[in-house]
Amino acid sequence: MTVSLSQSVADLKKHHAGISFGFKALITIGVIAVVALLVKRSLPYELPFEQLWAATFAPDELDYKQVIIHYSYLPRLAVALLCGAGLAIAGCVMQYVLRNPLASPTTLGVAAGAELGLSIGILFMPAALSVGPYVFAFIGGLAATGLVFMLTAKRGFAPLQMVLAGMVVSLFFGSVNMMLLMLNEQQLTSVFIWGAGALNQTDWQGVVNLLPLLCVPVCILLLLQRPLSLLQLGEDVANAMGVRVVWIRAISITLAVFITSAVVSLVGIIGFVGLVSPTLARLMGARRFIHRLLVSSVIGALLLLIADLLIQPYSGVAGELLPTGAVTALLGAPFLLWLLHRKTFVSSLKAEAEVQFHYQPRAFIPTASLLVGVTLVLMGIALTIGNSTDGWVISSNWMLFELRFPRVMIALLAGIGLALAGTVIQRVTGNAMASPEVMGISSGAALALVIGAMSGLALQRTEQMLLGTVGALLVMAVIWLFGRRSQFAPTQMLLTGVALSAGLDALIRIAMASGQDNVKALLTWLSGSTYLVGEYDVGVMLLGVVCIGGCLLAMQRWLNIIALGAVIANSVGLNSQHVRQLLMLLAALLTALATIVVGPLSFVGLLAPHMARSLGQYNAKDQLIVACLLGGNIMVFADWVGRNVWFPWQFPAGLLASVCGGGYFLYLIRK
Repeated sequence: MTVSLSQSVADLKKHHAGISFGFKALITIGVIAVVALLVKRSLPYELPFEQLWAATFAPDELDYKQVIIHYSYLPRLAVALLCGAGLAIAGCVMQYVLRNPLASPTTLGVAAGAELGLSIGILFMPAALSVGPYVFAFIGGLAATGLVFMLTAKRGFAPLQMVLAGMVVSLFFGSVNMMLLMLNEQQLTSVFIWGAGALNQTDWQGVVNLLPLLCVPVCILLLLQRPLSLLQLGEDVANAMGVRVVWIRAISITLAVFITSAVVSLVGIIGFVGLVSPTLARLMGARRFIHRLLVSSVIGALLLLIADLLIQPYSGVAGELLPTGAVTALLGAPFLLWLLHRKTFVSSLKAEAEVQFHYQPRAFIPTASLLVGVTLVLMGIALTIGNSTDGWVISSNWMLFELRFPRVMIALLAGIGLALAGTVIQRVTGNAMASPEVMGISSGAALALVIGAMSGLALQRTEQMLLGTVGALLVMAVIWLFGRRSQFAPTQMLLTGVALSAGLDALIRIAMASGQDNVKALLTWLSGSTYLVGEYDVGVMLLGVVCIGGCLLAMQRWLNIIALGAVIANSVGLNSQHVRQLLMLLAALLTALATIVVGPLSFVGLLAPHMARSLGQYNAKDQLIVACLLGGNIMVFADWVGRNVWFPWQFPAGLLASVCGGGYFLYLIRK
């Protein structure tokens, strides 16, 4: 009987193994067929097999078709394979070492750090140093990784916290990079294309340079496979078996950052390949480190290759170049949404049995009065003091006042609107990392306007506001739809917004890389500029902020109760679901209004509520008012600095607010 039962179990295992092997074989055959068809479809020229073979290995230099295939098409395919494999390996190592299924070069901010490091190296380092661009990218990637680790150390490097910290670091580094690029207007279009992940090649030099930069760290990882495999048994067990866990993790993460930096230095940011590939490898049954590494690399190479082959026929139809990296980010964002809602992630991996909050409330009237005084002083400075060809001057000229007043008022009102929206979102979601920028609401409004510009329609300001509002509301609707499954859990809603933001930003990058003049004209606006605003904008903005802000102040009791949680809110007779919907609707309207006027790039909505709490304002009404004053002051100051300090250059207020506010916010999180 025992023998019979054992035989049955063995037969069952063989049966399942046969099905598994057959299914994998079927997938392999299907992928090969798809790649073959796509290669045939994307070939720039149809050549006989003999000429195609010659073009591959020994092209006829007099035949332009063979030359293009050999020096442009084939190197691009090789780069796609290498970059896809490299990013997949980097993501696999990050997920394996950190035991975090959300870890990847994109979600942890490594790619944004590498891009910033490369920009700094190109702009400021002497050419005589003859240092490879990957060195600067590597330094930037390490800086971003170090920041993320510092910000999440107190929570045990929990998956949720690492992704949120990576998002903030990416926003901050992206703002700094954008400010640097504003100084090089002639290169903006090419930089946008490169930054979005362009795989186009003109020779084999990129392949030759990238190959050793990938092979060396991969060989080191293979040598470390035994201690890396032991990490899965737990830190205590690995230490007991002689593994120096801290050093192994540090070396592995450093190698992953180096691989990412090498890829970014060649082709820019390729989104989500490093996240999707290791996850698919796990779903295919790869458990051991060496198996997961190899399977992930193959999947990553094929994913990027297929994505590039799909877009090649549509790239360059009207002279534009469709960036592959932005397309992979667009495809990867839904995958991240699926992954986020497939399981629940805890916000900390450290025991927090007794969490003590040290409240230090301060009197509201003195604090608000001081901030009102600061506001008046800043507005007076912004209206009367400026830089010119004659140096710094104090002027009471009425013509200058008429030119400056709309910009100052728009900056003030935009800061107030974003601060209100950020405060509401943070109190409703119960997450201090939430904001219109992080949750993708600003990106939704911006994308709607970009689409409107691409359509070629001459939209008036009212139509633009309606279009931006629709975009913001659609994002909120998607977040709300996904939030219903998790009973509107704050962490899940926030991560949904992060995924949506990544996808929407990818769409904006694709639109910006299209090369259309009317879209390129939006570049300054996308950076958060008050340039060319008029009295009509001031009137509309003032009306919207006053009306919506008044409604929020009237709902202060709801904001206080909803922050205590749904259970308590419902127990006192408040319909928490309807109240949350109404509050988030008002926040979306404010975000759309501010985004349409000054663009989507700003940390004000994330920073102002924190600063209000740091000033001892915890009541909803007090926090709203103080956050408004702080947000308005930040934007007015940023607009004045952007207009004058680098004269005759003008930097957008939203961009400077992101750089300064993002740096302060990173310090605030660590503290």
